[in-house]
Amino acid sequence: MTTFHLRLAGLATATLLLAGCASDADVAGPSEVDQEPPVSTEGNAPEDDEPVESRGAVRVNEATTYSITELRRCEPLDDEMIERELELQGFGEHDGERVQIDVYLQTLAGAPQNHVSWAGPEGVFGSDPLDGGRGDARVTWGPDDASVLGSATMFDALAGEERIMLDFDLEVPADTVACR
Repeated sequence: MTTFHLRLAGLATATLLLAGCASDADVAGPSEVDQEPPVSTEGNAPEDDEPVESRGAVRVNEATTYSITELRRCEPLDDEMIERELELQGFGEHDGERVQIDVYLQTLAGAPQNHVSWAGPEGVFGSDPLDGGRGDARVTWGPDDASVLGSATMFDALAGEERIMLDFDLEVPADTVACR
């Protein structure tokens, strides 16, 4: 029985390797005569995609502004220690690189404890590691609770030495989704 499993594993590995070695030249495509000349899409969305509407903005160090095009309002976490009023995940793209902001309006053991994290070209940033993880995230609801605005001073997640200033204004979707 063991020999059978070894042979089967070897066959599966060989199949995967051969599939990975297939060249793009083997794939049939339109003839060169039928192709349209390239069209510049600099500054535009790809031809097949509809323009993506901004649902908010994040500004880093008062210098670079990123457009947030997708927002998810996660189902609030509520356990013995954490009561989360809002967990918002925002996504966008800048020069082909994904950016993400996470915003939390919450209380920990009964004390307000808002949090913001950022991942973008600058790196991954979160709460100040020197103050017990609290950070200084200031997050408030916008008009009619349809948006959140805020700012935070954050430190890089790797060494905790580099610091950025971040401010944001983001829509809040009415519906929640399961994020965990």
